[in-house]
Amino acid sequence: MEPSPADLCLGCGAAVSAAAKFCGQCGRALTGSGAAPASSKWYHNVWFVLFMLFFVLGPMGLPLVWGNPRFARWAKWLLTLAMVVYTVALVDLTIRTVRTVVEHLNQNNAVFSF
Repeated sequence: MEPSPADLCLGCGAAVSAAAKFCGQCGRALTGSGAAPASSKWYHNVWFVLFMLFFVLGPMGLPLVWGNPRFARWAKWLLTLAMVVYTVALVDLTIRTVRTVVEHLNQNNAVFSF
């Protein structure tokens, strides 16, 4: 028997039981007996959260991830780990860039003494 549209998650289209509070596939919160979204706030948009996390706020955007009902717990942990690795890589790149610039400035000062 095919599941009715009320028994499908609006986030991923997976079949959900009528008593489920969250989708087992994507973790989206379900209200009541159907699969209506628990929240339709603009800042819960997945692409908005990812953009803010990786391009604008960095680790300061993690509250957007953890407060978002559309992310499953495993996805929240995965995004947190990715943000830690991303931040460490950017800090390392910044340190290397500053060292290179300082080296070049010292070389130029040695050649061009004013």
